[in-house]
Amino acid sequence: MAVLSAVPDGMRRASSQRDFLRAVKEHPDALALKCHAYRNLTEIAAELANWADWTAMTTRPTEQRIADDLDLALSTVKRWIRWLRERRFLGVVEEGTTNRFRRGNQFGHLDDGMGNRAAVWVLCIAAPELDERDLCTDKTTTEPPSLTLPRRVNEGPTHAREERSSSRRRNRISTTNEAAATPGTRKHALQVAQKIHDTSTTLRRLSPWYIRHLTRSFVAAGWTAADVLHALDHKPDGSAWTYTWTSRGQLRNVPGWVRFRLAAWLDEHGRPLPGKSQRLEAAAAELRAEQKALRAWFEEMEARRAGGPREVPQRLSRAEALAPPPVVDVVGAPGPNAAYRAVRAAMEAKRLQEEAELMRRLGS
Repeated sequence: MAVLSAVPDGMRRASSQRDFLRAVKEHPDALALKCHAYRNLTEIAAELANWADWTAMTTRPTEQRIADDLDLALSTVKRWIRWLRERRFLGVVEEGTTNRFRRGNQFGHLDDGMGNRAAVWVLCIAAPELDERDLCTDKTTTEPPSLTLPRRVNEGPTHAREERSSSRRRNRISTTNEAAATPGTRKHALQVAQKIHDTSTTLRRLSPWYIRHLTRSFVAAGWTAADVLHALDHKPDGSAWTYTWTSRGQLRNVPGWVRFRLAAWLDEHGRPLPGKSQRLEAAAAELRAEQKALRAWFEEMEARRAGGPREVPQRLSRAEALAPPPVVDVVGAPGPNAAYRAVRAAMEAKRLQEEAELMRRLGS
């Protein structure tokens, strides 16, 4: 009863930790925060949800415990818990107390002898608005249930295994369930930023909307999420960046780090250079063009060889020229013609003359 009475007006107790976190992240005041403030708020809300009781939805971690777990200042934790209480996301079931302000007995000692007590909060979300038809309809009538039940029940599934209609609200960012957006649009840039947010543990500290703001010019130039992650780890010449910190927790200014790394991939006019995928695609296109030109050259050579003049036979050596013609066993086959016999006789005479000249030289 104390938990229900602690729920603020216009709110209801959250049904799960997931609903509480979704309501905090999608609050208009939360979406207007800067990236580091939004990160601190969501991390503190997640810490409160992790300590919550699944049945009563009450949570009681101390503010110092939250500050130690998240490595934040105690003043930061108190400021964002006050922010949640002002937006009625936290209902106070029991105020926290310390030994200094606890009430003692007549001897000046504490009543129960216990130490300081942590505050107890109940996780709350906005209550759904009632339909005017539901307020005006008499529930005691014998009309069909389809006319008396709220509209949200009629739009729900009829059976347990039946899927809800497509008009049900989906996630604000979807990279797997929905089709890819048109390149160059804000929705496409947000999908690329969501992929970067899910892949990089360093950029996970930023919201997808802030990542889209930092990489908008590169995504507009045709970069992919892999190109942005490659540029954060490598320089345009292919060499790797050096790191002066050993863990991502030591990186204090993530947006400044991203701007510095991506600035190396801008030309003198401030335009993004081709990304890794674009360079690979250009190299592949150049290779295909060279292969196409080489293939055309071979086809032209084959065409010339097939349709051009006959090749001139190679010059015969002296042994091949003086060798007798092959004997043909066919009866009635013609022998060598007169031209062949004349050429052979001239070559034989020349050979004899050269041998005689050689013998004369050796004898002298």
